[in-house]
Amino acid sequence: MGEVKTLSLNPDLDHKLNQLERLMEINLTIASTLDLDHVLDLIIAKAVEMLECEAGSILLYDREKGHLSFAASTSADHRTLTNIPIPMTGSLAGEIFTKNTPLIVNNVDNDPRHDPLVGKQMHFNTKSLLGVPMRIQDRVTGVLEALNKRGGYFTATDAEILSAIACQAAVAIENAQLVHALQEAYDSTLEGWATALDLRDKETEGHSRRVAALTISLARALGVEQEMDHLRQGALLHDIGKMAIPDSILLKAGPLSAQEQEIMQQHPQFAYDMLSPIAYLRPALDIPYCHHEKWDGSGYPRGLRGDQIPLAARIFTIVDVWDAVRTDRHYRKAWSKQMAKEYIHKQAGILFDPGIVDTFLKVIQ
Repeated sequence: MGEVKTLSLNPDLDHKLNQLERLMEINLTIASTLDLDHVLDLIIAKAVEMLECEAGSILLYDREKGHLSFAASTSADHRTLTNIPIPMTGSLAGEIFTKNTPLIVNNVDNDPRHDPLVGKQMHFNTKSLLGVPMRIQDRVTGVLEALNKRGGYFTATDAEILSAIACQAAVAIENAQLVHALQEAYDSTLEGWATALDLRDKETEGHSRRVAALTISLARALGVEQEMDHLRQGALLHDIGKMAIPDSILLKAGPLSAQEQEIMQQHPQFAYDMLSPIAYLRPALDIPYCHHEKWDGSGYPRGLRGDQIPLAARIFTIVDVWDAVRTDRHYRKAWSKQMAKEYIHKQAGILFDPGIVDTFLKVIQ
């Protein structure tokens, strides 16, 4: 017997159900991430696919500057377009935004609101355009555009579909922007903590930022795939436990007594106790907690050895020592680059992971 085919009694209903399923799929897809760049790319890719057009763009309203700016585009690198302000009056996108209504232009070249300079910077010839406002309830936040319908013209049905995508997109973008703003606030706070610690000890001023930058460079050279943000946060906060060390010990000009040395060596544990209750910072704890562990097991606070030491801490400890010996201290002058290189090389397999030392010496060349 041949294959039995199910015949649809209502093709229009089937088409609408298919569109609804695809819109739900888009909603789930863009809700799966809070990374702003990823959200923007997903929205445009799905819109272009569903409307069967050549390209798409997202423009967001800049309240401070009072104009629209390109946030993403499939027709050009959005970083090139970011510097092109789109005015609220006399432009296609501006009219869509201010009137809060979709707009179809099937012959863009003949429309006086089209700015040909934008097309030249995009290196893309826009022939037809469908634009819809992106809004959350009654508040318009931007414009979603579909460009150059394949094999025909944009229709009112296309406008309904793009409007549905735009509503989903507006919420997803705002959520991602809120998370991004929160991330920046956290980063500013961490830098403030690191600066406060550096200022407490004038001899280490700028140390935290220097070691954070070099740690990222070394991790990239090693092909490390873990979150660079966590590495940077851990490096910035590596000595945060010293906030609990009395000035009489931390700033002592002479050598520390055995009892003072014991107190000083508690600062990684203090760092762990301070940071571990903060869920956001737990992935960054390896460096503050373990950066004084040594490859041969002679370090503190837990006497870890070899691969027992977290990779982030093994990377960082080399950078930390390098910056320390290359900086003037009250008890000695900074070492020359050659002296510091020779010391790092000699301590491979003793204090430092020998595999990381090899890469480090190449990075600092």
